Amino acid sequence: MDSVSAQTALRQLGFQNADEIDLADAALWLAKWAEPGLNIEAYRRHLTALVHDVQAYVAQDQHDDVLVLEAVQQILARRYGYGGTSDPAHHSDGANLARTIDQRRGGSLVLAILYGHLLSALGRRVQILDFLPRTLVAVQSAGGRVLVDPFDGGSTLDARDLRDLLKDHQGAQGELTPNDLPELDSRQVLLRLQRTLMSEHLRYGRPEAAVLAVEGALLVAPNEARLWRELGLIHARMDHFVDAINALERFLDLPGNDAHRYSASQMVQNLRHLVKND
Repeated sequence: MDSVSAQTALRQLGFQNADEIDLADAALWLAKWAEPGLNIEAYRRHLTALVHDVQAYVAQDQHDDVLVLEAVQQILARRYGYGGTSDPAHHSDGANLARTIDQRRGGSLVLAILYGHLLSALGRRVQILDFLPRTLVAVQSAGGRVLVDPFDGGSTLDARDLRDLLKDHQGAQGELTPNDLPELDSRQVLLRLQRTLMSEHLRYGRPEAAVLAVEGALLVAPNEARLWRELGLIHARMDHFVDAINALERFLDLPGNDAHRYSASQMVQNLRHLVKND
């Protein structure tokens, strides 16, 4: 079993720079945070096996950009059967790396972590891009930047493909702009995973699990004000008034957030009144 707790490991990530975070390993710690009995060593061994397989596929030709992409596609999508799922029944599992490994199906963000992990192991510079229809991976090659769609078996995309995806998502009015492909750093990816889980848990009436998802995110990003506000709102909905007050006061202590500061302050006053009269 793992020698440290998920809480300790995630809190350590909160002190690291985003570019120092091992994204795949961090995602496994978040999975363990949600399921304390999870043995992440088994999943680490699987990641190691994936890396060994892609390295064996390219052998001595790691300089060959086409072969590198082919190796990752063949190993993940063909040999191991990894692919995207839009099944609502799997939405929360699709944002959990351990469950994605178990099922070989996941959301685009978790799959992007896997593709990025293998491409990085083959010496490629990788970016995870927050494209609105689904998360993409950008790989730097000798010929320029190549866009990879992990949700679709690692297929490569050109500008026309991007426009088609955007129109499928937004309708005929969807137009591709230079701002449609922002990069997510490792911490932002982890927070996006947890926010996805939070939203799914709330949608299906699981507020306790939503709280756990937000608390995991706050270990990774303890000064992310928006998360403290969301935690406070969920606690308030559950009538956990003291916990809601503590979270909202932490939100108010952090800089910025002017748009919600007044409403949060009013909520704290109302909650204090409820606690006093309870």
